[in-house]
Amino acid sequence: MKISLKNVETGHVETGLRPVSTILALIIMLITSCSANHLINDSKYLAITEKAFNQRKQLAINRDSALFSVFNQNLSTKQSEALKFLYAFMPLSDLAGYNGDFFLANINMSLRAQSESKWGKDIPEDVFLHYVLPCRINNENLDSFRITYYNELMTRIKGKDITEAALEINHWCHEKVSYQPADDRTSSPMSTILSARGRCGEESTFAVAALRTIGIPARQVYTPRWAHTDDNHAWVEIWFKGEWYYMGACEPEPVLDRGWFTEPARRAMLVHTKSFGAYRGNENVINMYNNYTDVNNLAKYAISKKITVKVLDNDNMPLSNAQVEYQLYNYAEFYPLAVVPTNKYGISQFETGLGDLLIWAHKGDNFDFKKISVDETDTLILKPGRKEFGNSSNDLDLDAPIIRSSLPVPSQKLTEQNSERINKENIIRQKYIDSWMKPAEAKVLALRLNIDTSRVMSIIAKSMGNYKEISSFLSGTPDSLRTFAMSLLEILPDKDLRDIRGYILSDHLRNSTLPVNVPGESDNKIFLDYILNPRVANELLVPWRHYFLTKLASALVINGTHNPLLIVQYLNDNIRIADDENYYQTPIAPVGVNELKVSDTGSRAICFVAICRSLGIPSRLEPGRNVPQYFFNKNWNDVYFSDQKPTDQKKGYLKLQSVDTKPVPKYYIHFTIARFDGGRYNTLEYDYNKKISDFKEELPLPPGHYMLVTGNRLNNSKILSNITFFDLAGNEHKTIEVKIRKYVSEK
Repeated sequence: MKISLKNVETGHVETGLRPVSTILALIIMLITSCSANHLINDSKYLAITEKAFNQRKQLAINRDSALFSVFNQNLSTKQSEALKFLYAFMPLSDLAGYNGDFFLANINMSLRAQSESKWGKDIPEDVFLHYVLPCRINNENLDSFRITYYNELMTRIKGKDITEAALEINHWCHEKVSYQPADDRTSSPMSTILSARGRCGEESTFAVAALRTIGIPARQVYTPRWAHTDDNHAWVEIWFKGEWYYMGACEPEPVLDRGWFTEPARRAMLVHTKSFGAYRGNENVINMYNNYTDVNNLAKYAISKKITVKVLDNDNMPLSNAQVEYQLYNYAEFYPLAVVPTNKYGISQFETGLGDLLIWAHKGDNFDFKKISVDETDTLILKPGRKEFGNSSNDLDLDAPIIRSSLPVPSQKLTEQNSERINKENIIRQKYIDSWMKPAEAKVLALRLNIDTSRVMSIIAKSMGNYKEISSFLSGTPDSLRTFAMSLLEILPDKDLRDIRGYILSDHLRNSTLPVNVPGESDNKIFLDYILNPRVANELLVPWRHYFLTKLASALVINGTHNPLLIVQYLNDNIRIADDENYYQTPIAPVGVNELKVSDTGSRAICFVAICRSLGIPSRLEPGRNVPQYFFNKNWNDVYFSDQKPTDQKKGYLKLQSVDTKPVPKYYIHFTIARFDGGRYNTLEYDYNKKISDFKEELPLPPGHYMLVTGNRLNNSKILSNITFFDLAGNEHKTIEVKIRKYVSEK
């Protein structure tokens, strides 16, 4: 019998006569060898990945070389399949912001961990793909954490099994990072280490990155809003022998499935996570999409119940593809925990906790809503078609899930040993913090550069572990630009000072153009906030000024300065919108938008502002609605692109007032304002905790339908809320009284 076998290592073909037994043995060896060389052995899933990869390659064709030339290298089958898996399902922000060599370097570390860790061979293929391989965890900026810290982390867990290693890595994380509130931009793991602190979303992103670095399947889980208090929380789950276990990120406990949030989580209305890639698991799924799946983890933490919402049209027929929002009162708004479309039978289902929700169903501009108590509800029928506009008001009394009996705690001995370790870790972290630039050193720097000492000392203190970048930037700035350099640093959010690089600051300083529409006011607030300022929203800061000044057509650079609508037209002509493809909602940096030529709506708006500022045109996202605007002829002008419906340019004017003094109403604490669009009310984004007395001026708003939400938390279980609908017409001046409902016994 004559056969032809291809050597899987060299590609060389051997031909010869073999006995049948030898042939069978060789075939088995060949199959085994081929299987061992594949990362994705499930042929059907590999086909799904290949198809998605080819679609993504077309989507990202404008960055073809930057992203896909990496495949011209001599890659192994595993490397190739790993890269294809990442590319197949990654969001636009990653396709636009990073290059192929970056992703190859990261997947190489994942494959190395799979090979070198004691548990690597025991991790199922699908678990490895979804929860070890991906660089992205949530909406953080990506970095080279795995490459930098691999050896340190692997040394730390030498000789430990997977659960011991997970607990040890959490101690390592605590040595590096502790909790501190921050804004909603999620810093990268290495930036979090640099400042030695982070909010829970950053701590959990950091801990998951560390766990995945050593090959432990890990994911960030979070409750988007607590029911019993105005807050949220994120933590970590790890996989072991088919089960998921939790721990507080950078908050070490002596055992798994324990954290300070254990009791609050038993009162949660949702705990969920994103599973990267086409999903193959059997967990409770909220919604499944092409690139990721939203998994409901609540049943692990709390008593839960599945409720059914049936949506009917005016003829009592099932309404398919209606959007059903399961809204929870929190931060003085009704926040959608989940949006689950109805199926062809008009049915939407959601598993949640035993508290109260507002169920809002809409299709087009038609909507219906009702408050429910989950414990008392099995099926709710809604009929979109309500016209809840004009002046109407609804009082809603809401309850959070009840407090339940406490769970057992670890032994006193384990707790004491863990506390001793935590104290030592605090000392280690503090030693690093103590290495930062001292106030006296900052003062010397200021004197050497002839800059106000108090201003420099304040900036250096805020920069924390990033002081080297900030001091280097100031030292390298010419004397003629130092005044503007200090202004640039002082308008940046504190978090930017903690992780921005000096070369980015230099680009924005040296390429800032004096305003063409605000002559003689180069040092005023308009220039500082809306031209010099590189921060637009919560995007990754990159050096985009020189890029746009040199990459855009010279005619656009020259003429766009005097006619910003040419910039709008440029973006209309060149940028395709694909909102669903940027599913982690991490903003694409302006350079990435222009290079990829594909964007989500929000990132396009940021790009518009960046181009305007590059050309010396004051621009911003309007506070409240986040509509892009440019300042021209002493007015802020709204911008709408060709795929958007402009609002009436004749603004209405809303004045907020209240007689309440105990407490004084505060935004996102006691009240919010929302505007109707597309069947739902969208909360206007004003500053958190802003007192109603600080809304001194009338709010200029487009005409339309509005909703005022107020709430009074009596304790951690009960809330007195109200929703009031009102209309605002063009040129109308309307005053709204914000009244906080009081309990009958309150004075």
